[in-house]
Amino acid sequence: MVPFLRRLSASAAILCVAIFSITSIHWLLVGDASLIHYITFLIDRGRVPYRDIVDVNLPGTYAVEWIVIHLFGGGSLAWRLFDIALGLIAAAEMTLLAWPYDRLAGVLAGAVFILIHGRDGMNELGQRDLVMTVLLLASAAFFASALRRNRLSPLVLASLCSGIAFTIKPTAVLFWIAMLAYVIYFRAKTTGTRAQALLGSVLSFLIAPAIAVCFLLRIHALSSFWQTATGLIPLHNQLLRLPTSYFLLHPLPSSLLPLLLLWLAVLVVRYNKNLDLFSTTEKLVAIAFLAGLASFYLQRKALPYHRYPADAFFILLVCLGFSRALEQRPPIKTLNTIAATGLLFTSLILAPQCLLKTLHLRSSPNDFSQLLQKDLLTLGGPTLDRKVQCIDFTSGCITTLYRMQLEQSTGFLYDCYLFQPEDNPVVRQYRKEFWNTLTAHTPDVLILSNQDCGRPNNFDKINRWPQLASLLTSDYRLYKEVHPPDPIHWASTSVPSNSYRLYLRQR
Repeated sequence: MVPFLRRLSASAAILCVAIFSITSIHWLLVGDASLIHYITFLIDRGRVPYRDIVDVNLPGTYAVEWIVIHLFGGGSLAWRLFDIALGLIAAAEMTLLAWPYDRLAGVLAGAVFILIHGRDGMNELGQRDLVMTVLLLASAAFFASALRRNRLSPLVLASLCSGIAFTIKPTAVLFWIAMLAYVIYFRAKTTGTRAQALLGSVLSFLIAPAIAVCFLLRIHALSSFWQTATGLIPLHNQLLRLPTSYFLLHPLPSSLLPLLLLWLAVLVVRYNKNLDLFSTTEKLVAIAFLAGLASFYLQRKALPYHRYPADAFFILLVCLGFSRALEQRPPIKTLNTIAATGLLFTSLILAPQCLLKTLHLRSSPNDFSQLLQKDLLTLGGPTLDRKVQCIDFTSGCITTLYRMQLEQSTGFLYDCYLFQPEDNPVVRQYRKEFWNTLTAHTPDVLILSNQDCGRPNNFDKINRWPQLASLLTSDYRLYKEVHPPDPIHWASTSVPSNSYRLYLRQR
């Protein structure tokens, strides 16, 4: 009965993943992915990151995007296939981590993680945190190997993967420190001397950041990156923050809370029966899960993809816990019942629920980007290259320019920082640099969205910077104001579309 239950759970989840992959293959390139694609497009056109392109992402993000685009293309299908590949790699890594105990537990965990990511919608495809999660799972697999073998090489490879992840999101260092500390200080006998293990790990971790620094030196952008890291990134991290109470009340998505309760019930029964609570691998995964919660909290924005590392390690942890409970000899009826319930809930309720949510996601021919593209084609299309400028955050203006392969007048991609309180010196500097670039390369077409970075949508945001508002009044005329009729249904929650205004320069 137990082998059948495991196979049923894994097979049901795999079937859901297969259906999801087929039905979502048409998803468009939108959201953050289109933004980073656009930055890659600008780099290929000769613009230098951090110096000519003002952005808060780290070099590793650009490297991943550049490699994917130049190997497989920059279209929606290539990115969708890349996203599917990331999910399958994550599932394979979970399977490797679970292999000594029950590889089907890893298969189930990997499939459910893919579906949870899919449920978050088409605007989360190929997210930085997903790439980071894949690298951290690889790191955990190598750390687990170091626990079983008396070799230094798995530690070196684990640290290398964590170092690469660090060049994408700095919170990756939390996972590396936590897992390395466990392996070295609590399992030192399997990894040679502590000094050798620590030195080899640190040097390996630093390889990818060192390459990133060398790249910045080569393109003469290290000082610009440092200004971004010490000025704009801290400002970015202060925006759209949620209170600590939110993270205490929502450590996991609500859909995973039944799994948490069932897993805790397994631990209670094991504790009452004087059984070991965790295997060696489970301890490592649990440590990574706690690091994931810390990473989620430190980012303080509670965006769905910020949960990915915590979600991945948590799902693997509970699936391993259920599997070990079913393997307990002699069998314990209560333990078996809880574990079986957990596996069935994961595969027959959670996985199909996630799949059903993905089936309702869609794009619209009347969304922000599609309508804006039609308007820009009317105004000249390709002739607008370097003569158009977005004043937008994430509504879709940059997505439109990427689809049309139009280069902006400036390398400023977000307006969120422009309209923050002027008493902030970073805001004043950002405005000054934007103004100087804008007036030196005055665009013929200026696109203003009503998205107001955490505030109710309103075109009046422009009045919080009177100098820019005055420029629009004196040098431009309002050509058109567009209110897309269809809501955005890229994720499980449908939201109203943002609007935009087109301003044409008066000659």
